[in-house]
Amino acid sequence: MDPQSRLPLRKVKPFYFGRAQAITSTPAATTGPPKMRRLLRIDFKSPKDDYTFVQELRSNQGALVCHRKNRLHLAVIRESFSPTPLQMLEMLVQVQHPNIADILDVYFHDVNLCIVREHLDVSLFDLEFKRLVPEEWEVATIIAEVIKAMTYLLDTLPTCELHIDSVRLSLQGDVKLGMLLQPYDYRG
Repeated sequence: MDPQSRLPLRKVKPFYFGRAQAITSTPAATTGPPKMRRLLRIDFKSPKDDYTFVQELRSNQGALVCHRKNRLHLAVIRESFSPTPLQMLEMLVQVQHPNIADILDVYFHDVNLCIVREHLDVSLFDLEFKRLVPEEWEVATIIAEVIKAMTYLLDTLPTCELHIDSVRLSLQGDVKLGMLLQPYDYRG
């Protein structure tokens, strides 16, 4: 069989569940690269339409879910009980830092505001330092990344409350802060 005679593979659009960005200035108005500002889309439907419940996480951490279109895409969903949800969303949309977990989706359904964030695999609180003692450079790196994120947060969200569970690590080595919201209740 001639390799040239095979039918080409069908091209499909990739799924991307990351941040949405919008250009805030016209290309003609600036000579440099255009400024980007973050868009926050709110879906007025249940998050259960798009996400499948995987497991309940430890208290105050949310629920681990996977996207129905991409089962390998894990996320954490938390319900906010903020008395002023619109003001909270206005503050959260300003948060854009490499050391802070990304907001993937926002849902408003049956008077509940659910926020879906990127899943980071391990909490600093969960690590057993007695069994595997980290090297000095590893501790210094984690502290430096946390300080960068906290400095940014103090400038952006001065009322934000953080705990040791907020410091999360990914399997790729990213150090990020997450869990910037009040308690949740998501059971699918």
